[in-house]
Amino acid sequence: MVTKRLPGKIRRALRARYYDIEPKAWIGKKGITESVIKEIETQLARTGVLKVEIRKGALISTKMGRKEIAEKVAELTDSELLEVRGKRFILFKPREGWERYLKKLQMKEQSKRKVREEPIRRIKLDILEFRKKFKRGRG
Repeated sequence: MVTKRLPGKIRRALRARYYDIEPKAWIGKKGITESVIKEIETQLARTGVLKVEIRKGALISTKMGRKEIAEKVAELTDSELLEVRGKRFILFKPREGWERYLKKLQMKEQSKRKVREEPIRRIKLDILEFRKKFKRGRG
């Protein structure tokens, strides 16, 4: 089983964004070969997202299900399996690498938390400063 590295919210966003792309790689009757894995890795390095189609011959020759094939390909290419729909599945692998990508996600979440907290504090401070200045001016 492939470990999921992406949070569900981001997985859903990526799935929605890339569901209508055309498949760029196919798994044929020879199954999951080194050449297929190399091609998938080069496509992932180029675009980051790839839709792969499983042909009927691959199902017969490997005697595996569609989801099993998709999970195995994701594991061999060190990518995230976003979705398996029918005979096609979508893989995602960040071009800058997993460590940098996950750090970016954490930084974004932290900055969102700060943005939510800071404006309220600033407004309260501004009102307090205004009251102090207003009292000084009248006094």
